Amino acid sequence: MAAMEALEFGSAQLEPQTLTEISDDEVNLPPSDDEDNALAAAKKELSTMGTEGDAAEDKDDGVKADPQVNGVMVLSLLDKIIGAVDQIQQTQSGLEARQQEMERTVTSIQGELTKLTKSHSTTSNSVNKMMEKVRKVSVNVKTVRATLEKQGGQIKKLENNEAELLKRRNFKVMIYQALQKEPNACGTALE
Repeated sequence: MAAMEALEFGSAQLEPQTLTEISDDEVNLPPSDDEDNALAAAKKELSTMGTEGDAAEDKDDGVKADPQVNGVMVLSLLDKIIGAVDQIQQTQSGLEARQQEMERTVTSIQGELTKLTKSHSTTSNSVNKMMEKVRKVSVNVKTVRATLEKQGGQIKKLENNEAELLKRRNFKVMIYQALQKEPNACGTALE
């Protein structure tokens, strides 16, 4: 009983660690040869003591055999616990190595994201400048188009006026020509 209390007290003083799953094969490991021999010897002693004599001797031998069996069981449990702790430590060191690798990977990803962000902001600024230039060009194109439409209207007016003037001029020319062809009363053509 004192060994179990010492075991519980010793395990209570250990630092808390994360546990990993242990398979049934690891928990139910077969006892070592020393453990087998100790258990066989303890059973043999118990059986010989039970067949020998009186009840007082059986009680004394049973008490003596009980601590031996308990000691062997405690040793067996301690071996299993040590094996489990070693497995946990190996697993924990593997997890720590993985975590460090992941931290390095995350750091490199963060660096790449920072570069991408800078590149994106540069591209965004360039696009904004281009869009501003496009807006200015668009405004200029609209003003030029309005000016051209206005000039087109003025040109049509001028063409209409010119056509009207040409009609009038042709008429006058025709009259003038007709006057030249007719001799005047004196018999000479008008100049």
